[in-house]
Amino acid sequence: MQQMHPRDTVFLYVERELAKQANMTAYVFVPDGNSGRQPEPLEIAEWIADRADGTELLRQRIVRVPLDLDHPYWIEDPAFSVDNHMIFHVAEKWEQARAVLAGVLQAPMDDQRPPWELHVISGVRGVDGVSGEVTVVALKTHHAAADGTLSALIARRLFAPDPAEPDPRDSSTDARRSPSQLELLSRAIWSTPRNLGRLAHGLLKAHSAQRELRLGAEQGLYRAPIAVRPRTTFNQPLGPDRVFNTAAFPLGDLRAMKSALGEVTINDLVLAVVGGAMRAYLTETGDAPDRSMGAGVPMSTRATREATSRNQFVTMYVDLHTDIEDPIDRTRAIHDSALDERVRTTTPASATLDELAGAIPGVLFRAGLAVLGAMPKRESSSVSLGNTLVSNVPKGAADMKLGEATVAATFGLCPLIGLAGLAHRVDSVGDVLTINVTADPRQLRDDRRYVELLRESYIELESAIMNGAKASQ
Repeated sequence: MQQMHPRDTVFLYVERELAKQANMTAYVFVPDGNSGRQPEPLEIAEWIADRADGTELLRQRIVRVPLDLDHPYWIEDPAFSVDNHMIFHVAEKWEQARAVLAGVLQAPMDDQRPPWELHVISGVRGVDGVSGEVTVVALKTHHAAADGTLSALIARRLFAPDPAEPDPRDSSTDARRSPSQLELLSRAIWSTPRNLGRLAHGLLKAHSAQRELRLGAEQGLYRAPIAVRPRTTFNQPLGPDRVFNTAAFPLGDLRAMKSALGEVTINDLVLAVVGGAMRAYLTETGDAPDRSMGAGVPMSTRATREATSRNQFVTMYVDLHTDIEDPIDRTRAIHDSALDERVRTTTPASATLDELAGAIPGVLFRAGLAVLGAMPKRESSSVSLGNTLVSNVPKGAADMKLGEATVAATFGLCPLIGLAGLAHRVDSVGDVLTINVTADPRQLRDDRRYVELLRESYIELESAIMNGAKASQ
């Protein structure tokens, strides 16, 4: 029995009926060779079982403490069976499959089992960027169990050509038993003085860290993110439903654009495409803001910070510079804003603030959210820090396998939270990059048109860059 890392618990405490906190990535598998044979359900189940049984993270379930007086625990599920986590669906067309996946994202998971599911849709046609009939396999994990990067690592294990060496398994009775509510309550009461002391210390450190961050901005080390953004159609209270749509682009072309423009990243190019599409859509719907919009952009810290949490990232708040019409100028401005945020979010002071949420006991965290939720809602023309989310989770080489089929593309779905009814997941595997849209349909009423505008924004940026490169030769 292992207590959940405080950072991971936040995703349990903020979860609401209308804002489920799960990540999901759909992997598209194309049959090898000329046989065109799709993997059969039994083959898929055996393939996944051979790999999931040996993965400790997939065998652990969450046990919450009464009243959330202390953080939850991970325990080995004594009744673990891969069969309980695999669901097969029927959808012949990509449009139907997307609707299935959008519904799955919002559906609750069984809290008596490890918090992951694998959804399989065979015989799908019309997948964006992929020809022929394919098998779509979507891995859904609760955000408390894995962030996007860790989920991608799990997928690599599930779709490896050969099963990896199994994780060590503690077969002792104590490791597999479920603690009683009385035992959990006793532990929580015993830990209360320590937890309150940790909270008091965290608040003092956070106050000092805020002062350090302000000083860094005043000294010109970075520009602080713009705190207030214009509220748009995309920034309304969330409804119960979700839509999911995708746009695929050649990764090689994006690399060529990056090389031609110089001093920008592929992520900068994607942000410019997203910003252009958001502005165009809101202009068409008569809701174009008179100020620039911003995006929350998660950045992995696995390579820069030592941590034991399953979620290891910080959120940058990048100005999308949607008030700049020229796509090249907009991309360069985004690059500068992203550089500022990389500097700010990697300071020790920023790390201290990130730790504060985890220092708040669950009962206080939930009580605070309940108080905020009960307060009278005031109409506001602004939102804090960002209008949307843009999360980039590369998947690496296109060498993942499912029987005699190989991965050809990946598509990601994001959880929505707060006043953010539109989110973007950027996925890439092999030579295909996808910009994936998860949205509340009451806020993004025409997801097809929005995806068209993503493609138009991409073409506009590509033309501007490549024509500029030719003109300079």
